[in-house]
Amino acid sequence: MSYPSSFDIARGLAQGCVAHHVYGRNTGIGSTPTPVTRSGFFRTPQANAPVSLRVKAGGNANDTASGSGGRAVTFIGIDSSGNLITETVATAGASASAATVKTFVRLRDAYVSASGSYATQTAGSHASTINLEDTAGNLWATIADGTLGRGNMEQAVFTTPRDRAALVTNLFLSSDADKKANIVFYQRSGILQTAAPYDVMQLINEFPNSAGLRDLKFDPPIYFPPLTDFGFLASVTASTVDVSVAFDVIEVVPT
Repeated sequence: MSYPSSFDIARGLAQGCVAHHVYGRNTGIGSTPTPVTRSGFFRTPQANAPVSLRVKAGGNANDTASGSGGRAVTFIGIDSSGNLITETVATAGASASAATVKTFVRLRDAYVSASGSYATQTAGSHASTINLEDTAGNLWATIADGTLGRGNMEQAVFTTPRDRAALVTNLFLSSDADKKANIVFYQRSGILQTAAPYDVMQLINEFPNSAGLRDLKFDPPIYFPPLTDFGFLASVTASTVDVSVAFDVIEVVPT
């Protein structure tokens, strides 16, 4: 049996396969295990309580629908039926944006999808940090601003929809070289369950005393079935630590 090459998958030439590069970072990991995401959160409402999402109030006045900064944000996630959904909302400067019409139980990605500026090495596509929340005010994700705006949320967590499985092929870990972080890789299947007994949260791998850089390849890849969360949490025994995680995912039609 022959398998498609990674090059064909990346170019979209392999039927039934989609490649994703997933990246997350948290610059302030403390003593409590925390998702490796810019916001420090990975929200997981149950399927009987999906939520609408929006851009949180308090942003920069230039990040608005006709401004010089980010004009729109696109949300990609999973709905209460397990379907992959996408919706774009216009930004509203210092005010909250309109809420999405579609409702989410997971947010898989979010990014600035339109800008009023032609970005350069000194001018980013959004004017300041953009926070994303549900309509109850719970923070879901952060599109960070630094020397240049990041343009997308950074979240080392992935969720498979009902019609796709996932294969993780590569993993790259980075943490402060002078501190020892504990980085853990978890999965939790059955994301649409609304009553016990629930599928359990399971450890896949643990990287204790992590410092500096680590690069791993998985052959065969690690398999995750449909409707499964998988991703990374980290902690440190003292002070705080900057942790980033990148991994490559190939989504496939399950057999």
